[in-house]
Amino acid sequence: MKSLNVSGNRRKLLTGAAAIGTGSALVLALDACSTDTGGAAASETASAAAEVPDLKDLETAEEIWDALLEGNQRWAAGESAHPDADVETRQELVEGQAPRAAVFTCVDSRVAPELVFDTGVGDIMVTRTAANTFDPLVSESVSYGPAALEAPLLVVLGHQKCGAVTAAHDALAAADAGEEAEEAEDHGYHLPEIVEALTPAYEAAKEESGDPVDAMIAANVALTVQALKEHPNLAELVADGELTVVGAVYSLETGVVTEIEV
Repeated sequence: MKSLNVSGNRRKLLTGAAAIGTGSALVLALDACSTDTGGAAASETASAAAEVPDLKDLETAEEIWDALLEGNQRWAAGESAHPDADVETRQELVEGQAPRAAVFTCVDSRVAPELVFDTGVGDIMVTRTAANTFDPLVSESVSYGPAALEAPLLVVLGHQKCGAVTAAHDALAAADAGEEAEEAEDHGYHLPEIVEALTPAYEAAKEESGDPVDAMIAANVALTVQALKEHPNLAELVADGELTVVGAVYSLETGVVTEIEV
């Protein structure tokens, strides 16, 4: 495998206004829109946010994980509340942070944990690498939230259609067959170290049924969970029941996060 194909779409924001008669009529129309539509939307948003449990008030890993999954359900249904995204919360956090969970996930732009779990500023500490692969430096970043800031929950989040996992799988499968991996696109981006890091997941997923890339994604999550449980900064916390490490996979198609057995 020599390169990873990365593609994306750019969105254009089209704005415009049509004249609707006299200037006074335009003012009245805008005022009505602000009063009826904007006011109702703001009220609905405030109401939704008021019903969302504050992660900062939750103590146990189980409570926090349940709250994150509830937030994910809001996200998947298009009903995100965007809690704790106000100026007051931002200013309160200037003096320090106390995130209730750490999330280790992929760099993929479609997988933003703060949005996926519908959380606010200061709620979760996120570390991201391609295919959530890690080395000693990355693992220290991941463990900082639980070890230094006493977050009782650590989530390893893989995701559907991961480009890095797909590229690694194709390269390793080609090597098994004695072939050279085909280039998806010649843009000079090489991933030899990521392929090496994902080799254990490839080997672990070989005997699994179903889509081989999906199996490799899940295997990588499971192996990462186990490695983090054994990390010097976290092993004692796990053994004492002060830290829970869970693995999950995010679906790009549905927006739903599903916990996997590890």
